[in-house]
Amino acid sequence: MNKPDLHPESLMMSYGYRPEWSEGAVKCPIFQTSTFVFKTAEEGKAHFELAYGLRQPKEGEQVGLIYSRINNPDLEILEDRLGLWDEADDCAVFESGMSAITTVLLEFLQPGDVVLHTNPLYGGTDHFISEILPKYGIESVEWNSCDSYEALQQRLEAKHCRASAWAWYI
Repeated sequence: MNKPDLHPESLMMSYGYRPEWSEGAVKCPIFQTSTFVFKTAEEGKAHFELAYGLRQPKEGEQVGLIYSRINNPDLEILEDRLGLWDEADDCAVFESGMSAITTVLLEFLQPGDVVLHTNPLYGGTDHFISEILPKYGIESVEWNSCDSYEALQQRLEAKHCRASAWAWYI
C-alpha cells in the first residue's frame, strides 16, 4: 500500500525534530544552551570538521550539535519546516533583520557590483550599504518612487554603470 501524500502543514508538526537530541521528548523543547557535550573528544572533532567543511560527511553522517551559533536545534527545525512548507532545497533563518540583510548582500555581491535601492532605507541597512559595502568595492545608487526612468539612468551613469551591469535591487 502506498503512503498517502500529506500536506506541508501536516508534515510540519514533527518534521526536522530529532527526539534523540532531547532525551526522547515528544515535542521539541526550547534550547537555551549555547554549547553541547560530546561523548568523546574524537566525536567533537568529527562534528567540527563537518561543520566547517574540512571534510565530506560519511554516508549517513550528520553534523552534531556543537554551539548554538553554528547549529541551534530550534533554528534548524524551523529552517527544515519552512523549507518543507516552501518546497525549497534549503532555508536559513536569522535572529535579526540586519544579520539576514548583511548575509544575503555579502553572499551575492562582488567588488564592482552596484546595489540599486529605494530611499529611505532602515538606518542600519542604509549605513551598511553606504558605509560598509564601499570598503569592499560595492557601490550603491538610491532612487525613490517619484524618480523617472531617465533620472535613475542618470544616477547610474554618474556611477559609471551600464543598465545591464546592475542586477541588485533592494
